[in-house]
Amino acid sequence: MIYSRYMRLFGQRQTKAYVGVDIGGGGVKVVELQNEKGRARLLTYGYSERRPGEDPVPFLEDPAASARLLAQVCKRSGISSTKAVAALPLSSVFTAVISVPREKDERLVKEAVTAQAAKLMPLPLEEMITYSTFIDSFKANRKKEAREEVPSNRMRVLVTGAAKSLVQRYVELFRAAKLDLQALDTEAFGLIRSLVGKDRSTVLILDMGYLRTNMVVVERGIPFLSRSINVGGEAVTKRLAAQLGVEAREAEQAKRDLEVTTSQALPPVLEAVLQPIVNEVRYAFELYTRMEWNETKQVEKVILTGGSSHLPRFAEHLSQALNRNVYVGDPWARVIVPEEIRPVLDEVGPRLSVSVGLAMRDLD
Repeated sequence: MIYSRYMRLFGQRQTKAYVGVDIGGGGVKVVELQNEKGRARLLTYGYSERRPGEDPVPFLEDPAASARLLAQVCKRSGISSTKAVAALPLSSVFTAVISVPREKDERLVKEAVTAQAAKLMPLPLEEMITYSTFIDSFKANRKKEAREEVPSNRMRVLVTGAAKSLVQRYVELFRAAKLDLQALDTEAFGLIRSLVGKDRSTVLILDMGYLRTNMVVVERGIPFLSRSINVGGEAVTKRLAAQLGVEAREAEQAKRDLEVTTSQALPPVLEAVLQPIVNEVRYAFELYTRMEWNETKQVEKVILTGGSSHLPRFAEHLSQALNRNVYVGDPWARVIVPEEIRPVLDEVGPRLSVSVGLAMRDLD
């Protein structure tokens, strides 16, 4: 059984409005934004949740049921636009930063990118849909590059790819939900839009979801490194249930009670279950430092988000463990929202970070 929560916000509807759809292990999250004089304005949002103790079923294993749920959440949330942008799961997307010779002929550069991508992709290129983002311009800026690690005769390209079969399943799901799928993005770019914006410092976004925790190292707005670990809010609930000897429903309530604790330290029961996340973040730092084509070599800060980011004192614990500043991200920072419901939005915001960023994609 899945239940939904939503908020209808009223205001003048404009033609240029988009729905960001995030489908994850914990449910469906939707956010509708419209363009208002160059800024995004929140129209409405909604999300579904699994009841504690229920075994999650991957949404794409039952696309018909998933489409019905998505349509239901959109209807109850009062969403009027049918233009949707969705995200492929981070764990299902291949990404790599590669370096190719800088050529005057753009065609030669693209051929070099294709040749390198063919060696790296997990499937043959004909079975993948790929997209390339050029990090460096075709025209060398020798003064700038003299200060950096990238030689002026090379240029960096972010290559992203996903299996055609996976993309087709998303297309069919959205068609069944009667939504016009405008684009399939990545969770990483959704998070960057909503939480990083134009900040060009090097940050690690830590997205703690229901089943998984994703981490993305972002350099100058580009996701240089992405990793995922099978630890999320569900693992915390299970650990509490085992320690307290209670059912999952009671453990979930105990977890929510912990979120309002006045304790000055991370509760010991959380420290053990969250340690793998801390270890994985440290490993991500090391991997980024050793990357050949990055520039800064050092992650400056961590942005915490996701439905489990409100766990008590975790941000402070993470900051101390990593010796970095850690902030809970605010996906509404670049969105016009009604101030009278700001406390509610602050509470639900972390779980909607991907959806907000997706809805912002085509609002330029």
